[in-house]
Amino acid sequence: MMFLSNGTIGRLSLVALAASAAIRTVSADGLFTDKDPLMFSYEPYDSGNTKTLLVSYRDDSAHENVVDYTKKMKGAGRQVKEKNHKLKKAHKLQRAADSSGDKKGKSDKDRRLRWLQEDQAIMAGFSVLELETDDLKAEIAALSAIEGVTAVEEDSMMHIMSLEYDQKLRGGGGVAEHIREIQDAISTTADELPEEDVEVQHGRRLAEETPYGINMVNASHVWPETPLANIKICVVDTGYDITHEDLPTATDGVAGFDQYGDLWNVDGNGHGTHCAGTIGAIGGNGIGVTSVNPDPSKFTFYIGKGLSDSGSGSSSGVMAAVQACVNNGAKVISMSLGGGGYSTTENGFYEDIYDQDVLIVAAAGNRGNSALGFPASYPSVMSVASVTSSGSHSSFSQWNTQVEISAPGSDVKSTVPGNNYDTYSGTSMACPHVAGVAALLWSHFPECKNNQIRNAMIYSSNEPPSDSKNTPGWDKYYGWGTVNAGNAYELLKQGCEFAGGPISDPLHELALGGRDQVQPQPTPAPTPAPPCPGAQERFEVQIQTDNYPAETTWTLTDKCESDGVLILSDGPYGSPGTLFSTISACVDDGQYEFKINDSYGDGVCCGYGQGSYEVKFGTVVKASGGEFGSSETEIFGTCGPTTPP
Repeated sequence: MMFLSNGTIGRLSLVALAASAAIRTVSADGLFTDKDPLMFSYEPYDSGNTKTLLVSYRDDSAHENVVDYTKKMKGAGRQVKEKNHKLKKAHKLQRAADSSGDKKGKSDKDRRLRWLQEDQAIMAGFSVLELETDDLKAEIAALSAIEGVTAVEEDSMMHIMSLEYDQKLRGGGGVAEHIREIQDAISTTADELPEEDVEVQHGRRLAEETPYGINMVNASHVWPETPLANIKICVVDTGYDITHEDLPTATDGVAGFDQYGDLWNVDGNGHGTHCAGTIGAIGGNGIGVTSVNPDPSKFTFYIGKGLSDSGSGSSSGVMAAVQACVNNGAKVISMSLGGGGYSTTENGFYEDIYDQDVLIVAAAGNRGNSALGFPASYPSVMSVASVTSSGSHSSFSQWNTQVEISAPGSDVKSTVPGNNYDTYSGTSMACPHVAGVAALLWSHFPECKNNQIRNAMIYSSNEPPSDSKNTPGWDKYYGWGTVNAGNAYELLKQGCEFAGGPISDPLHELALGGRDQVQPQPTPAPTPAPPCPGAQERFEVQIQTDNYPAETTWTLTDKCESDGVLILSDGPYGSPGTLFSTISACVDDGQYEFKINDSYGDGVCCGYGQGSYEVKFGTVVKASGGEFGSSETEIFGTCGPTTPP
């Protein structure tokens, strides 16, 4: 719900982003009659009669007016707390983009109470007001009458984006029961269980394991290279188990921000520790799991306690954690969380963070529908969808116009508190893969801006499997494709602007998000090899790798020679989901053997990716396929006639 002006209350839907307000019809009771955009259901963040409001103001003088108002409230015996947040630079408030989603029958309870002076009104900062009231509409109306106040909105609830948590929210049991289950599981110690039970329940391993997602995003391609900067990456979540055997500690520079009466370095939920493990679990130590950034000397964690140990928190609390991250030097922020609908204040806040050359990555959501989830769907935030180990779209993952990129999110193994390891699913698990890749890339190309790192990941992403949900370029299920660190690294070697485009001032002007973030780039035609003499032709072998490219090798042999002459060979490969092409010298027509091998024994299609091979002699395809076991051999052509003795 929105408030018209100076205490006049009306229901107003949100209008197109960066566009003038649409003409609306007012009903007899003074309420606007159009629909809200299709968004997640709104959940207010409050406790009994204590409500939290976000009050945006246009300048310092207006903020003083807000402070004076709270002093008068206290003088009248009212309970109120005010926290100020001033932006680096003033921003224009914008209403939400319209949507075709029909929200008929949506109750006032589900609507976010808000008032906006006008589209494009100025926000220099905002106050977070906690106050006791039994008439929230009247409070917002009174605040809207303060000189210089440009928007007033209810604070909203945020929560983790794991599939298990979302199922509890939508299904039986409720949040409280789910929280108790999480805490009970975490509090079960090794002393209370036989050692073999601990191994089974928490998935502990004596030897280090590489989760499938690390290979899928091709992080290992970048590991041998020497970084030029130590990038600080912030995980805004439920906290971090600082004592975990497989995670960086304070001696590695890990620090954080406390909130909700909880400590940042104690994770009473497990979700934040799981997300952090995907980004930066220690590699090469012979235990647990490895990660996108396995060397703690090459990056630094900062932990923002954006959510409480229960797995939930407030929008204002998340923004406070994000601001603490930026104040402490974070360049990449990973947010595996979300909540209700669009907020003009939040949108301006994330624009302000983006303008400080910080890249923000968030989980798209787990409702399995087209609703927009926030903060992921703000233009200044990268919205990450989830894929399975085969590279296909996870059924729970959101699909909408703001989905920008995909990453592994189904059955992802990572660290959880108590020196344990567990498998979670959700766009929460996909988000840290992308955030981790962004930090890894930025450490090698620190001269690039956030928008260039962002676009480089888009332009170099892997094309998803060919299915009904995937279309070339962008689509609402996968975004622009699955993130590939190796491809992005090679692209960025050509230069920041070549890889990620120009920059703008302010930076958020080129942050459009999702479908509109980049324009499709035409694929340049390869330089043709010179023609062969006479009847000779060239062989070309094309390999589309699956999710495990290091398992694939092949040979092409001339069978007309007595011992067989090797014509071409290649592999193992380093980049998953990537097309490789190898061309031979000019050869005569004859009999040749092509043999492709997979060391794991599952071919290159279709259990773990959509790999394939094709062998061409000139323009004629001689062999092709992808589904085989340990190897497949194709013999084609004939040797010339034997000269009689």
